[in-house]
Amino acid sequence: MEKLPKVAYFAAKAALLCGISCFVLREYGEKIALFRESEPQPIAVYETPAKSLYPADEALLREGIRVKTEGEITRLIEDLGLEQP
Repeated sequence: MEKLPKVAYFAAKAALLCGISCFVLREYGEKIALFRESEPQPIAVYETPAKSLYPADEALLREGIRVKTEGEITRLIEDLGLEQP
């Protein structure tokens, strides 16, 4: 059985677990931003350009990576190597 990369694993897990209170990390202009799923304005915008990530991670961000907890957000930001705002 093939092991999923960490980012894909978090995206798949969150898609199964998320209810109304999820966060979404996605492209925002040419950068990456964190949103509450139901909000149009980002909570944070990261300095890392989306184009600087691996193509598979960039593709996941186009659709939005959903996470449930702040701990998962922290791990995802670290795994992607995002520069803090």
